[in-house]
Amino acid sequence: MHPLTLHMSAFGPFAAEELIDFSRLGDKPLFLINGPTGSGKTTILDAICFALYGKTTGDEREGSQMRSDLAQPDQLTEVTFTFELAAQRYRIRRVPDQPRPKARGDGFTQQAAEAQFWLLGDDDTPEKVIVGSKVTDATREIEQLLGLSADQFRQVMVLPQGKFRQLLTADSKDREHIFSQLFQTQIYKQLEDELKSRSAEVRREVDALSKQKTALLQNVELDTTEALAEKRSEASIESEHLKQMLTQKQDEKLKASTEKERAVELLARFEQLDRLVAEQQKLAAGQGEIEQLSLQLQRGGKAQEILPEFERYQYLSAELLKHSERLKTKSVLLSRLEQTFHTATLEHASLPELQLQLNKNKQQQQTLLGFQVRVEKLQALAQNQSTAEKAASAAQTQQQAAKQQSEQNTQKMDQAEETLIQLRFAVQQTSALQLEHQTCVQHLQAKQKVEQLQKTKEGAETALQLSQQKGSQLKKRADEQQTTATAIERNWHLAQAAILAMTLQDEAPCPVCGSAEHPSPAHAEVAPPTQAMVEQARKEALYANDTLNAERENYRSINNEITRLSNEIHELNAGLGNTQNITLEALRSQYDLLTKQLETLRGQQTELNKTEQGLITLKAAQLPLSNAVDAAQKAFDAATTLHAEERKAYQIAEQEVPEAYRSHTQLEAEVTQQQDAVSRCEHQIDSLQQRYNTAKGQRDSAAAALTILNGNQEQSKQSQDAAHQQWHVALLRSEFDNVEDFQQSVMPRANRDQFQQRVDVYKQAAQQNLGALQSQQSALENLSRPDMPPYIERIAAAEQAEQLANQQWGVLHDQFTLLKNAEQRINTLQKESKVLEERYAVVGTLSDVANGQTGNKVSLQRFVLSVLLDDVLIEASHRLALMSKGRYRLLRKEDRAKGNRASGLDLEVDDAYTGRVRAVATLSGGESFMAALSLALGLSDVVQAYAGGIRLDTLFIDEGFGSLDPESLDLAVRTLTDLQQSGRMVGIISHVAELKEQISARIDIAASERGSKIVWQQ
Repeated sequence: MHPLTLHMSAFGPFAAEELIDFSRLGDKPLFLINGPTGSGKTTILDAICFALYGKTTGDEREGSQMRSDLAQPDQLTEVTFTFELAAQRYRIRRVPDQPRPKARGDGFTQQAAEAQFWLLGDDDTPEKVIVGSKVTDATREIEQLLGLSADQFRQVMVLPQGKFRQLLTADSKDREHIFSQLFQTQIYKQLEDELKSRSAEVRREVDALSKQKTALLQNVELDTTEALAEKRSEASIESEHLKQMLTQKQDEKLKASTEKERAVELLARFEQLDRLVAEQQKLAAGQGEIEQLSLQLQRGGKAQEILPEFERYQYLSAELLKHSERLKTKSVLLSRLEQTFHTATLEHASLPELQLQLNKNKQQQQTLLGFQVRVEKLQALAQNQSTAEKAASAAQTQQQAAKQQSEQNTQKMDQAEETLIQLRFAVQQTSALQLEHQTCVQHLQAKQKVEQLQKTKEGAETALQLSQQKGSQLKKRADEQQTTATAIERNWHLAQAAILAMTLQDEAPCPVCGSAEHPSPAHAEVAPPTQAMVEQARKEALYANDTLNAERENYRSINNEITRLSNEIHELNAGLGNTQNITLEALRSQYDLLTKQLETLRGQQTELNKTEQGLITLKAAQLPLSNAVDAAQKAFDAATTLHAEERKAYQIAEQEVPEAYRSHTQLEAEVTQQQDAVSRCEHQIDSLQQRYNTAKGQRDSAAAALTILNGNQEQSKQSQDAAHQQWHVALLRSEFDNVEDFQQSVMPRANRDQFQQRVDVYKQAAQQNLGALQSQQSALENLSRPDMPPYIERIAAAEQAEQLANQQWGVLHDQFTLLKNAEQRINTLQKESKVLEERYAVVGTLSDVANGQTGNKVSLQRFVLSVLLDDVLIEASHRLALMSKGRYRLLRKEDRAKGNRASGLDLEVDDAYTGRVRAVATLSGGESFMAALSLALGLSDVVQAYAGGIRLDTLFIDEGFGSLDPESLDLAVRTLTDLQQSGRMVGIISHVAELKEQISARIDIAASERGSKIVWQQ
């Protein structure tokens, strides 16, 4: 990453806007940021770190705390940073959480934190928006782009003030995390995790197979596979024995069943013989009846031969009787018809008189029909008069309705205008009520935020008390540790003097003071502590002091938060005014009341609009209603005139019709009466003529029929006498004694067929039964009827024996099957387990090696990083040797750490003066600064040398040069100057005067009461 520009507004001590254009440095990438204490030198690094990650370099101040106290209230605190990475230019802008003046009204509102991230084009204008406003998205994108988190950025690209030892003294675990990001070695960690996961999976599968094997043995109540095999073999032998016994019992059951079936078959044949004998006896008992039926059938056949002559005689006798009765009936009918014809002749003589009366009635009918035309005209005129009268009445009703509708519309308009006046007055209150409601909403939100902030403040005050108590304890402990460390170090120095005194010789010069006399040589009053004890005491004192400082920082942070919360609560309460004394519940009740009132007013506004629209509609309808009233009045006048004209015409027509016939109903009744009279006369004439003609025809027809009947009777008498003679001859020739004997022998055809069928069936059954009986008797001649109970008992015993044997075999067979399946499954599990064990031998070993579970506890990724760290230390040691005049060289500690602590990436320093290798924590302040600077520069060289590594084009160093002597300072600056050949940018923040002389390019910061400003010096 290479910085291009940095724009700050109201940030830290910079009250106004400041722009740092790093391109002005040109080909002098080594530059100095100089200025008095508190002027804002470190703030420049804070601004870069805040723009990228939303955090400062020391992580001691939040972004919201970086607002300048000297800035104008309306000036927004923000930082915009433009940088170049891999030939692409980017720009990021961040705005911290801060109060700002309200757009309307007095007071402040809270500006939420935001961030924008762009990819720039060739003309430095935004080409693509990567992040629009979300702070977390911007941080995530920066971490992915740079490959560093905020903490890692502060350790490898920035050596913050008082923090340069962190990278140098970090343990293996922290250094592994940093280097893995820089060198992109996560693939080795993924390989470790994958091997560990596969190893655990294989182990789980082996354990699962072992549990299945144990469960199978427990299921068969055995402990070992050998016992299972032995028991399975025993069960197999016993099962085979019981299987043979079952087969034997099944054979015995089959034999008993066969014998039973044969006995059942023989018994069935004997029972069939019994049925045939019984049937033979039954047929013999019915033989007499069959012979009687045969005799009846024989006589019936004889009677059937002469039956036609008898039936013909009976038929002709019946016909003769019918002719006699018809002749008698016709004679009586002819006598009655002669009398009827005589009466009709007398009535027929009155026809001329009836014809005269008919002509008179027709004449009267024509006269009445003439009156009917005039009455119809009169009725039409009456209908016209009635219609005109109804039309006049309807027109009057319509005129009254139109008038009433017009009056109602006028009344509605008056009511609508009164309602509009009331609604307009009510709606005029809406603006004031809306303002009051808006004010109530603001007060309610502020009140809720005050309560929320108050709760947060109370929690912070509790945390502050706990932090204060913890700080007191840590202060006491730090003092004790420092006292102990000082005492141990003093004792060590005294012990060194005592050791030196022991080497003194009489008259030999002292190596310290040079005196040859030694009047009072030093001696050790206590047991001399070791160098390790001194270093351990220093570490414990340093750790206790760091812990105390961290807790003090936590205390300051909590106290600042409480102050911020108190100020915000005070500002909110000031904005509430008198409302701050009102409870939150009362404000909510007031809000609900105002909301309801506002909703009511909004409803009235809607009603107002509706009423105004309705009034417009009513006014628009008034003119058509007025026109309708005028039209109805004109229609009423026309209808009244027409009614008078129709009434006059009716009175004239009324004089032309007699009063008795003016009624259409009366006239119709009179016409109908005359029509009835004409019809009665015509009907009476037609009836007399018809009765006369009918009586004459019936008399003539009856006389002719009587003559025919006399001839038919004579012919029928002759035929009946001939048939009687033939029947008498046939009866004498037959075997019947008389007519009664013949009639008794005659059989109906249905009876005759039924009797014949019975006889035939009997003969057939007797013949079949006799044949079957003789055949069955012959077959069973030498056999005896079997006794069934012994057979049933034998088969029942055989079935019971077979069932018992089958049950015994089934139980043992199931046990054998269970043992066999268990043995087969265990064998399968053992094969699978063997395969898994072989896999685990490979995967498990690889996992242990890769995850550092063997030897020196060095994982695969840590091993790879250790090789990379060796390269880094080679470059770093080269620079450190130059700056330390060949005294120090950085080494990687290869000894295994104690316990389970990660190892392999810890650092040591080789002191050429003492010839000893010691921990880097033992270096002094200036030495630590040189070692950290060398490590950072060596890390920058190696990271960029590896393909795919993170580009470390820039390094910022905040203070630390003040701890160097002039010669070391000159060597350090010379080392940094050599970096110009690699094109990297190095920025130094320091107020050391010697640096101003050695570094020509610098950015000066001028501090004043109105804030700091940037001053370029080249």
